[in-house]
Amino acid sequence: MRPTDDLKNEHDAVLVMLSILAKVAERLEQKAVVPQEHSGQMLDFLRGFVDKCHHGKEETSLFPALQAAGIPKEGGPIGVMLAEHETGRGFVRQMAAAAGKDGKVFVRAARDYIALLTQHIAKENDVLFPMADKVLSAETQARLEREFEEIEEKVVGAGKHEQYHTMLRALKSFYDA
Repeated sequence: MRPTDDLKNEHDAVLVMLSILAKVAERLEQKAVVPQEHSGQMLDFLRGFVDKCHHGKEETSLFPALQAAGIPKEGGPIGVMLAEHETGRGFVRQMAAAAGKDGKVFVRAARDYIALLTQHIAKENDVLFPMADKVLSAETQARLEREFEEIEEKVVGAGKHEQYHTMLRALKSFYDA
């Protein structure tokens, strides 16, 4: 499997979480109860799986490899992706600050995050990853796969990736997302 395939698979999981987050936002707008533990689980997923694991793989491995292959950071797709990662982190901080306290702020930040990540994922899947597949040698791709595995084990934590997927399935079932 190519490293971009790994990242696309993670995108699929992120899109499921965005669907769940949209259902939660709808519930909050309708003044329905959202279990506090679910807010914590969603925020943990966004911080741990999306940011630490997925964005971590891109920022510490893929993007530097693309730069080494001649793809510019400034004025190019890498710079755009990095800026969007930072914007997304801001929305997650807003959701975390508002969780259980201010439904309107949580909903606004959630909807902004959903919109950002939906278009971000499309850009990566449709533009950046095909570009990576063309410019990265088989040797570099093999190294990236090893680095991705190290990130999952050492940075995110052994078995944590699977725990996130289990939690995601439970939330998806609960919210019918």
